[in-house]
Amino acid sequence: MTLLEHEPGESMPPSVRTSRTSRTRQGVQRADGVEPPRPRVQARTPLTEKSLLKRGGLKSGSADAAAATRLMGMQREASRARAHLLRTVADFWVDRGDPDLVDDREEADLAIAIALRTTTSRAATLLRDAHIAVDEMPLVFGRLAAGDMPAEWFDRLLRSVRELTAFQRGEVDERVSAWDLASIPAPRFQESLRLLLAWFDADGGRPRPEDMRDVALERSPQDDGTACLRITGPLHEILGLARRLDTSARAVQAQQRHALEDGSPVPFDLDGDTAAAGSAMSLAAIRYALITRTMLDTAGVEVPRERHRINVVVPVLTLMGLDDAPATYDGVIPLPADMARRLAAGEEVWHRVLTDPTTGEFLPLPADQYRPTAAMVEHLRLRDPVCAAPGCTRTTSSDAENDHIEEFDHSDPQRGGPTSIENLHRLHWAHHDAKTKGRTDPVRNPDGSTTWTVGTPTRAEVTIAPRTDLVTPIIAAALADSWAQYEWTLELDALERMGEFERFEREAGPYDPALDIGYGVEPVWGTPPCNARYDADPPF
Repeated sequence: MTLLEHEPGESMPPSVRTSRTSRTRQGVQRADGVEPPRPRVQARTPLTEKSLLKRGGLKSGSADAAAATRLMGMQREASRARAHLLRTVADFWVDRGDPDLVDDREEADLAIAIALRTTTSRAATLLRDAHIAVDEMPLVFGRLAAGDMPAEWFDRLLRSVRELTAFQRGEVDERVSAWDLASIPAPRFQESLRLLLAWFDADGGRPRPEDMRDVALERSPQDDGTACLRITGPLHEILGLARRLDTSARAVQAQQRHALEDGSPVPFDLDGDTAAAGSAMSLAAIRYALITRTMLDTAGVEVPRERHRINVVVPVLTLMGLDDAPATYDGVIPLPADMARRLAAGEEVWHRVLTDPTTGEFLPLPADQYRPTAAMVEHLRLRDPVCAAPGCTRTTSSDAENDHIEEFDHSDPQRGGPTSIENLHRLHWAHHDAKTKGRTDPVRNPDGSTTWTVGTPTRAEVTIAPRTDLVTPIIAAALADSWAQYEWTLELDALERMGEFERFEREAGPYDPALDIGYGVEPVWGTPPCNARYDADPPF
């Protein structure tokens, strides 16, 4: 492979990096003969403690001046710490383009996710950025390690060059490293970087819009029961789709209005609401219905049905309208109580799920065969709505497999791990494959937690607590306290009937406010101590 054929994301040996740098210094030109610009990005004055105070209009010796000086030192220290982190993470790099190294990549992502207590997807992104920083942009990375470049600037630079080729990143590295990064202000850096990257956009460094076609599901950050389906593609295609959708919606709306006027059947009245309300659907409602309620044309390709149902777990008191504790959609997405009740009302069959009232753990269902029963699979999906591997956020609705934590012995089932809820979990297929190959080793502990060991020799180890229903223990505690209050009230009623309160007042004498802890507050008989727990709203 020649230097110009080097693909983005591939690791480059030092000899290749040296060759790349030397060629860039000789002046690599674009096809039209134009060389990438080399702007002189220099501050008017170096940024020192003295010039810092002058720039900020701070008086030397003041508290503000001392604080500003400390902040400047903290920024440089944070940059050095960021460089140290990236250098350490870069040691885990595995070539992302080699299909034979999939297991090595999964193992590296898991190890980083466990060590940094993050998700595997974020760990993969950090590992890619660390590789770019250390191996492909060593000159700018050196400025970061020296504390000259704020970590925020460096992260912005990494995000900006992800779509460039390794060779183009080398050109950016040489130019940006020559800037006065220790002294220039933030606006100057951002403007200069934007102008430099615009040159690579014109040179075809960015992917074509045709290559960015995608449909992605995005959850609402507010957990308000909504989600977004984002469609990305060339501008003219997206505009054409929007116009066709709008034209179709307006045509349907017009036909609905005509039908309502002359009393004929209302077209596209999917739920009968239009006829009942006597008014046409809004354009927004029709657009949404056209996308979500019409058949997709797959050119004769048969689309298989969902392998599993989607679980909406609703607390029983919420279902009864006695509480507003949120439900969960597919085990991970919170749903408002009202929406959960509406969804439940539209279903003919409800499935009861039992949980331990103290711990909230899902109670196991019996099975004694190799393949889990359908009920066991549903139970596992309730307990493991996402892949059980540490840091993995992939849902188990699809692309997930049931796995025996202690391997099942097909030749002698009595010696192997049992097919039971305690010995099963659900894993994304890639993590299931890694476990089968011995790259990860989960062990289920007596308390229900799972200890994961990643790599041989061990690269990371972590213990994951079992997933529980968080609402059940709270509701169970509230019910227990309510019952205690009820029994306390019964006992007080019995004492009152027996005349014990009158006897106590005769023997204790008149009430003296000075001797009471409340100082002037009359005692309230019949108030149990547990009431203090419910001075405020419940935590859900």
